[in-house]
Amino acid sequence: MAGSRQTLAVLEANGRKHLSKKEKAERAAGEVRAGPIKRLLAPDWLAPTLRPTFQRIAKGLLELMPGLISRLDGDTIARYCAAQEAWQQASDQVDQALAMGRLDDAKDWSAIQDRYFKQCRACANDLGMTITSRCRMVVPEKPKPEENPFLQMMERRNRA
Repeated sequence: MAGSRQTLAVLEANGRKHLSKKEKAERAAGEVRAGPIKRLLAPDWLAPTLRPTFQRIAKGLLELMPGLISRLDGDTIARYCAAQEAWQQASDQVDQALAMGRLDDAKDWSAIQDRYFKQCRACANDLGMTITSRCRMVVPEKPKPEENPFLQMMERRNRA
């Protein structure tokens, strides 16, 4: 099974695949590029109490990955905030049920808590908020050529 399609910048940085100028131009033309944005606005449907969390996360993502985040990602950030809030409420219910010894209620709330946790995790992966998802997004740097003392000496000699 083939891996996910990598951007032209990643392919060139890895140096494992050599493309002709025509192939590079075709590939570059087919890539989606998000224009740089300075601020994301929360969608209208997001609860007013979650808007500060939305702005904090959006600001962090824009600083971390300025060229990758677009206005289209606002809904995913909002879904993350909503799922996180619901997860917190479910966690509080689990804690209360366990404190009162109601194991059946704790089991039910635990299933709900798990569902919201999975939603948070999926949104976090989509946005690059986990280590593994960021590693898939980062363009590797080209390796620096090794320094050869003999070549350096020869270059100094030729300059003199």
